[in-house]
Amino acid sequence: MLNKRGNSYLISGFTLIELLVVVGMIAIISSIGIPAAFKALQKRDPLTQGVNDVLEACAQARAMAIIRSTPMVVKFYPYEYTFMVEEMPEDLNESMNWSSPPKLQQSGSIESVLKRSPYKSSSYALNDELIIEMLDVNMTEYKDNDVVISRFFANGTADLLTVVLSWNGEFRRVSVDMVTGLADFDNLNELVTPKNPMRHRRGGISF
Repeated sequence: MLNKRGNSYLISGFTLIELLVVVGMIAIISSIGIPAAFKALQKRDPLTQGVNDVLEACAQARAMAIIRSTPMVVKFYPYEYTFMVEEMPEDLNESMNWSSPPKLQQSGSIESVLKRSPYKSSSYALNDELIIEMLDVNMTEYKDNDVVISRFFANGTADLLTVVLSWNGEFRRVSVDMVTGLADFDNLNELVTPKNPMRHRRGGISF
């Protein structure tokens, strides 16, 4: 194309395809970043946060038990409303374990190095607005104890743990499966329906 003086020049700009690619990239970046930022800024209610913390501690204990090839525990302090993950004390009874933890063959392995290193997680703190309705290990209630220990073993098994938390009439139950060592939770309020009668224990909720 020629300008008024007769000199040629090129018209610079973006093609439709280039614009679509840029818009697509912006959309992808936004879909990744915005939910994470929103989640970080969103204030969780005490019950949701408490359930998430218990689930995270149980997952951490199970993973570290397998990685370090040594039993781990989630140690609860009910009166202090705190809990943490740490190695199982040597004097703690292991009768619940169905098989001995696998023995390491190579002293220089990563697992052996991790096992020699002391492990202790930072403490989790429950909101004092929560009520600990149940803290049950292997079908025995311990919520009135000073210290409660739930064990996770190197073979992936664990103690049968049940934690029930309540807040403003809402009840949530965290359960650890003893065979898989995996933790999950359910909404106890949704379980009580006319078609699904349950034994009442507290607040119309059966645990």
